[in-house]
Amino acid sequence: MQKPTSSARTNPSTLTVIGCVQADLLMGPVTDLPAPGGTLLTEHMTTRVGGAGANAGLAAVEAGMQVRLVGCVGDDQLGAWMQEQLAPAGLAAELVVVEGAKTGLTVALESMTRDRTFLTYLGVNASWDPATIPDDALTCDNLLLCDYFVAPPLRGEAARRLLDTARARGARTFLDTSWDPGGFSAETRAEVGALLPSVDVFLPNEAEALALVHRSGDAVDAARVLQRLSGGWVVVKLGPRGCVAVGPDGAELAAPAPVVDVADTTGAGDAFNAGLVIALADGASWGEALATASRFATGIISRPSDDRHASGATSGKSLAG
Repeated sequence: MQKPTSSARTNPSTLTVIGCVQADLLMGPVTDLPAPGGTLLTEHMTTRVGGAGANAGLAAVEAGMQVRLVGCVGDDQLGAWMQEQLAPAGLAAELVVVEGAKTGLTVALESMTRDRTFLTYLGVNASWDPATIPDDALTCDNLLLCDYFVAPPLRGEAARRLLDTARARGARTFLDTSWDPGGFSAETRAEVGALLPSVDVFLPNEAEALALVHRSGDAVDAARVLQRLSGGWVVVKLGPRGCVAVGPDGAELAAPAPVVDVADTTGAGDAFNAGLVIALADGASWGEALATASRFATGIISRPSDDRHASGATSGKSLAG
């Protein structure tokens, strides 16, 4: 698949992404974890830029969007490497470097027979100060707030202020909470529900949507419940089955995911988010936008981990240089 370049778009619409910037260590394929005291050998290992914020930002830049990525890293070797990797895409300038803090890291264990498993060290994201987010970053056409549950200081009222401020300035607001490591308690479900009226487009995956409505079963039913809380659009990502969406007028839409040879699924949902923002900004109908987002995400995940983005943020480069 040919990678899109920034020259493919002339629309000046802007996107601010607020989310985690961390390193991903991808290992696999694995079928199970080793027994205590045991060792499991993997065939592949890749270190690359990660975090939902960085993933979405890189994908959007690749497709020609004007993007500001707002996040933080530690003043360690990993943080310096992250800045080096993001600089070619123009996404390093907004990163806050926190003195004495460590950069976040996720270890992703990938399998061809089941969903991925993640081990995440929050690092500096656990103490991210919302006051470090530039006020002018909220003056944009589109605001994507992601990594809600892995950036604890941005939860609740802090997130609502960001979304409401951007919306008051004319932005379309997008939210992807990610999975709740605490398991979506009743308190968590109420917290997200209270935030949804500030969100124009809510972007959970299927497991998250079902957990938020505290039921098993149909993703469309879950989307309907969440849409009534939001008043906006709810788009539920279904992985290889594409996506479903419910809109303010009760419209129910779906888009399949193209069949591709998958190289690396990590970041698929983040690429979908970027594709949807871009398609809507370009004036696509909702049906067209969902199809575009699905195609964009599958195009991204069909590429090897070390050749993911055309922007120059080569994720496969060693930390050692």
